[in-house]
Amino acid sequence: MNTLILPANSEKEIILDQDTDNTITIGKNSQVKVIDTGKGNVNIKLEENAHVMYIALKTQSEESRKHAVVGKNAALHWIECYLGGNINTSIRTELQGEASETTIQGVIFGDKENQIQVTNEIIHAASESKSNMLTRIVLKDKAQAAYTGLVKIQPGKKNCQGYQKKETILLSNDARIKADPNLEIENNEVQCSHGATISQLDKEKLFYMTSRGIPESIAKKTIVEGFFNPILEKITHEKIKQQVQQLIAQGLEGVQ
Repeated sequence: MNTLILPANSEKEIILDQDTDNTITIGKNSQVKVIDTGKGNVNIKLEENAHVMYIALKTQSEESRKHAVVGKNAALHWIECYLGGNINTSIRTELQGEASETTIQGVIFGDKENQIQVTNEIIHAASESKSNMLTRIVLKDKAQAAYTGLVKIQPGKKNCQGYQKKETILLSNDARIKADPNLEIENNEVQCSHGATISQLDKEKLFYMTSRGIPESIAKKTIVEGFFNPILEKITHEKIKQQVQQLIAQGLEGVQ
């Protein structure tokens, strides 16, 4: 077990690259970036007005759990990239402070016979709290994924906003996805929505590109890379961003 406590007003980049559980406390008014490439469970607490960018890149099979508590006026931004192996992971974020905020941006790419199971839960336990989930998934070969999302707003917590969206592209007839977005709202003074889409590659885009002389395999790769780009652009760590882009490109090799 690795325990880290940062004092107030810290500015720090934290690297989690070991196969161990981690407990992290982020002090008030701190600005922190967490880079997670290891294996293990994570518990993270954000004190008042702390801001954290949490970037995870997972390329091997693992089972892990993450739990976060976000204090008043604090913000936790998750970027989760799952690009290999069999994954079973869950994130539970509790917005316990007034005007706290979280976003979860997810990139999932599965190939071969990968089995990917992801659960994201956001609990609005304070008024004026905000959340937004966006996950983009691409599956090929015989890969299968199950994605469950939950936005829960507790009784009496007013003026909360919670959104979630899952978008999937299937590159083969044998790939499978089960998307289950959920809302649990226990009062009326909120703004919430959820949705999920499942599709194959956009035939109109593919026709447009191939009609201009672009080989079909390259056109397909370009469309998939563009599908992921809105999330990849939010990765503020250049080395991790390049790794993710390279892994996606490698995974698309052989797409016909």
